This record gives sequence, C-alpha cells and structure tokens, in this order.
Amino acid sequence: MTLSSQPSAPLVVVVGATGFQGGSVVRELIASDKPYRLRGLTRDDTKPAAQAMMELGVEVVAVTISVGNEAAVLRAFHGADIVFSVTNFWEHLDVSRELAEGKLMVDAAKAVGAKLFVFSGALSVTENSGGKYTHIIQWDSKAEIAAYAQSQLPTVNCQAGYYTINLANPYVGPRRLEDGSYVWEQPDLNDQLYPYIDTGYDYGLWVRYAIESPEYNKGGGTILTWGELLRPSEVAAILERTRGIKIKVTTWADRETQRKYLESLGAPPHVVLDVIEHAFMSEFGYYFGQERSEEQQKIRAALARKPRTLEEFLKANPEFFKQ
Repeated sequence: MTLSSQPSAPLVVVVGATGFQGGSVVRELIASDKPYRLRGLTRDDTKPAAQAMMELGVEVVAVTISVGNEAAVLRAFHGADIVFSVTNFWEHLDVSRELAEGKLMVDAAKAVGAKLFVFSGALSVTENSGGKYTHIIQWDSKAEIAAYAQSQLPTVNCQAGYYTINLANPYVGPRRLEDGSYVWEQPDLNDQLYPYIDTGYDYGLWVRYAIESPEYNKGGGTILTWGELLRPSEVAAILERTRGIKIKVTTWADRETQRKYLESLGAPPHVVLDVIEHAFMSEFGYYFGQERSEEQQKIRAALARKPRTLEEFLKANPEFFKQ
C-alpha cells in the first residue's frame, strides 16, 4: 500500500467511492506500487464502507453531486490531479438528470485544473446500431457525457462490462419456476459472447491502467473492461455445475410477453423499452465487437493482475445464486 500524504503525489478524486466501480478504483490504487493521495466522495461518510476507507488513509468527503450543488462539488474536487467519475441512471431512472450531473462533474474537473478525467462511459447504442435501437437511453447519455468530457479536458472513457451480479437481476437474469428449475429467456438464440465482469472486484484494474499507462494517462481513447467472455449457454452450464440447478436457455415468445413480464415487476414504460432493446447485445454484441481489437487485448494483458472468471466469482461469493 503506497497511499501518500506528500503534496508531490497525485491527488485522485474518486466519485462514488463506496459503490461498485468507485470502491474498486480505490482498492486498486491502494494496491498500486505508485504513490497516490486519495479522496473518496460519497453522500454519506458515516456508512461502514466510508469509515473503512478512512481507516486505510483515504480522505473521505461527503457531497451530493447534483444540479444546484455546484459549489460543494467544486470544493470536493479542489486540488484534484485526476478525477474518476461515474453516474448511476438505475438509482433514479432519469436520463436528463444523469446527463446534467455527468456534465456538472466534467465542468468541475475542468474548473479545478484536473489533468485527467476518467469516466465510466458507454457506447451510443443508437449510433452503433445504425438507429435500430434507440431506447437504450442511459448508454446514449453516457456516450454524450464522454464526448463532452473529451471536448473539455484530457479524458479516458473506461466502460464497464456486463455486471456478473445482473444474473440475479429479475429484469434480465434466469427466472425461477415453481418446480425449482430456471428459465432464461433471450431475445434470440444467437448465443452471443457477453463481457462478464465482477465489477466491484475488478473494474478498478482498468482505471488504474488508464492512470498509470503513458499511452492513456494524458487522455484520449476508450478502454473496455471484462473478466470473461461467455455465451448464455456457457453461463447456464457453469451455474448448473456450481450451484446444482437446472437452467433452460430459451427465447421470449414475443416482445409483448416480455413487456407484460417487465410491467409485472413494476418497471416504468421507458425502462421496459430499454430492457427489451437489450436485444442489441445479442445481435451486435455488448461492445459491438470492439473488445476483439488488438488494442483492447493489449490493455487486458497489461493489467496489474488477472480479473476473475465467472467460476472464481461464484467461489468467492458462495451465497450468490445459492439454492
């Protein structure tokens, strides 16, 4: 651990430091052999995760990042050499709010003179699907924030892969039937590869690379993250073997059936459309095939350690999908 109090050590401000992505960033920078000063931002500095970070030497600052609270955000960013930023659409389901808060953080980072802005962005699904899928609004907003950031200051767009924990998400994961078996409806049976990642454990590896790599730490470029590329059929087989369950991978009968199911879970209309149009992942791939590029493979090979596979995640989290 090389946390430093020396002014010469870069100050890294981590937004959402007690969350999945931000927490992983903090842990990976603590694990680095390079000295950093770390400031973790959270809305509640009394929560156990925040207190644990304080004990490790992280400066923890309580701040709410929202429109109208710009002065407090500027104070929280003050002195930052590097800012890691993340937004959370799924917390409030308001894409306009996500976009405004994302741009607010860009403006604050620029105002305090940050030398690098690492943003947890996404690809524009509307653009990359040629306009076929236009309702993945939180991906499009993240892409817009990333583009705005790149126009304002040195920026790396570090995109999170498919959260492994989403396997337990009723919107998209396997669904348990009355007989104890599971059915996992897909938009089709393309059996596309998905970039699964244990986000809370591994995402920070790529942010650390962005900060420490001379090819990226002056800004520019996109970094894609994943622990293991797996097809739905492979995921089902791993869950069956490790959890002793039965999973049938099949397709939705039609969009209307899927829509009614999502509505039964309480999903609002714009979220229903969003989840249905996750079909783009099966048709084009989560990253539209960009993870296969030589550059992304080179980045992955240069990480400080290997990210977890799905089986390693399941072994480390024995309660996950436990029957």
